[in-house]
Amino acid sequence: MSRRTRMLGLTAGAALLALAVPTAPTVVSAAAPEFELLSQTFNVAADGTIVMTVRLPAGVTPPTGDFRVLVTALRPVEQRDDVAAAIAGDLPGEIDTVELLPLALPRPAADQLQITVPVEVTTRTKPALQMSRPAVYPVFVQLEQAGEPTAELLTFVHRVPSDIEEADDPIPVAMAVATTEPVTMDDDARVVVDRDALRELEELTALLEASAIPIAVRVDASLLTAVADGSTAGAELVERFNAAMERHDLLSSPILPLDVSQAAAAGQTNLFTQWLRDGEDALAQLVTAPAQRTIALFDTPLSQAGGAVLRNLGARMMVVPGDVYDLLPDSLGGFTDTTQLVQLQVAPDVTVDAAVVDRVATDDLARPTDTPLLTSIEMVADLLGVRQQVEDFGGDPRRHGITLATPDFAMPDLERFTAFTTLLADTPGLRPTTLDDLSVRTDQLLGPEGPVVVNLPAAVDGDLQPRFDLANALGLEAVSTASMLPAGDERLAEWNRLIGVLPTTALTDEQADGIAQSLRAEFQELKDSVVVPDAEGFSFNLTGRTGTVPVTLRNDADIPLRVRVRLTSSKLLFPDGDQTVVLAPNSFTEVKVNIEARSNGDQGVTLEVFTPLGDVRLAPPVPLTASISALAGIGNLLTGAALLMLLTWWVRHIRRNHRARKAAEAAHRHPATTGPDTGPDTGDDQPTGDDDLSPDAATSTLPPS
Repeated sequence: MSRRTRMLGLTAGAALLALAVPTAPTVVSAAAPEFELLSQTFNVAADGTIVMTVRLPAGVTPPTGDFRVLVTALRPVEQRDDVAAAIAGDLPGEIDTVELLPLALPRPAADQLQITVPVEVTTRTKPALQMSRPAVYPVFVQLEQAGEPTAELLTFVHRVPSDIEEADDPIPVAMAVATTEPVTMDDDARVVVDRDALRELEELTALLEASAIPIAVRVDASLLTAVADGSTAGAELVERFNAAMERHDLLSSPILPLDVSQAAAAGQTNLFTQWLRDGEDALAQLVTAPAQRTIALFDTPLSQAGGAVLRNLGARMMVVPGDVYDLLPDSLGGFTDTTQLVQLQVAPDVTVDAAVVDRVATDDLARPTDTPLLTSIEMVADLLGVRQQVEDFGGDPRRHGITLATPDFAMPDLERFTAFTTLLADTPGLRPTTLDDLSVRTDQLLGPEGPVVVNLPAAVDGDLQPRFDLANALGLEAVSTASMLPAGDERLAEWNRLIGVLPTTALTDEQADGIAQSLRAEFQELKDSVVVPDAEGFSFNLTGRTGTVPVTLRNDADIPLRVRVRLTSSKLLFPDGDQTVVLAPNSFTEVKVNIEARSNGDQGVTLEVFTPLGDVRLAPPVPLTASISALAGIGNLLTGAALLMLLTWWVRHIRRNHRARKAAEAAHRHPATTGPDTGPDTGDDQPTGDDDLSPDAATSTLPPS
């Protein structure tokens, strides 16, 4: 099976087409009833032996007397279409046949036959089947009795290379699985662990324990936590799951289901990021294996914005089921070579790798079967056909990869999957690996213009914006109401828990509305517990420039409540501003508010009571009337002061004039001013005024001499 001997030289476009065509489903086209295959050697060495055990079909009696078993090797199947054709009954030509007689057929049970046939390479002898080169050979087994076919079986044998033959380059094979039971919550927003959820987790654990290949596993963090906390049996199941995960990869998931595309459309990328971290933290408490963000399962519609969020959070590769991929804009559909990675465009010039789940394998894993071993052999033969097909068209199988999953990443049948993975892990040419390894070692699919890029839709169905709006509104109401509660009250934590889960799709719209109504009723009950004075208000008197206003409030709740009291008026001042006070439970509390008056008369005052935070009014405003008589004494005082100032001025004025007159008389009688007569008497003997005095005399305060 070397590349040199198998090169067909076809074009890359033909390779894409050939790899993409699905094979036909497993059907039986037999002339006689089919054996049940109980065991078989699938991988046989060049000098090895094929051993198989079969059970007779129902209704067929154990052979006696003259019977024989014919074992025929058919020409090798080179590609997966050849495998499908053989399964459908279109058999290739014969190479060699071995006839086994009754004495050569041990019977482990009355209805069973054990068939043993040696393999030979360079010779052709009657007791051995010739398989001259490494390949996958269809092998036809037929029971004849009295010359008539009684039972038959078509199976496959993989003749592996010998030490002197060139070994096949293996193609990587990776597997993904996820829990698919929807996470549901009750009306109190608690995760419900029902029988279906427990059954699925039990089946997943058994699958992980039995699998011979690594599996990328996604499990809802909230469900795993709820199972662990729900009962002793649940805790034991989660511990068993943890032990099984040692050989597998755990994929990250949000703490609760949250659609990344709808979150991105609502501008809630940060919330999705926080929920993803919370989910990883929750998983870390239960599972030793660390949660990985590098692989994301694309099992729900994804928008460009949602894809960009996953990429920015660390997703290196998306795993896309074929039917989901086919619906994407610009998809190549069934013509896509699923052994290579395509590119999903999440933003202009920004892409993320995507692995498309193998179309044939996904159907085989999802299809129920009552022949798990034979079906597993057919599946492994098909995967070997894919590997050979890649090599025949010039590809390097080591740079390609096969991604396995059911259509919705649900778990396949345990018995079938166990047989399949055991055989896969033991088959040369196939290399079980992780999706994380596949993401870094697989080449990108190239088209005529370079890497194949497939667009994501601009938007997806569904709108979480109303949920986010509801959560934001309730959050503000909760903060304002909680500011009334005493420190350490546990209600706020419960309110925040309920509000915090509203965006999850695990809650129905009806449940979200019910939670909102319940919270608002609880908020209103607390606010209604604060009773203010009657709406008509009351009057009070202020006989001084300052004073206090007594306001009596009632608290009907069983706990103390904090409120903020505010008095406002255009003519009065309240120097302390708003006052936050604690109202004792089930009692009246008098609140004294300091006040300053600006003028006399009746003044309007408004009383309002709020929550300490948020300015949420707890009752309608109450009108009050203030009668101010404090400023009458101040007017009399001002009038008396003015009269006193006027009287003081008059007294000073009279005294000054009196002194001036006395000084003039003294100057007139002084000898310096009364010398001998030097002329006739003019009769001008009147005292002189101030102007007749010398400056010193005029200002003197001494009595005249």
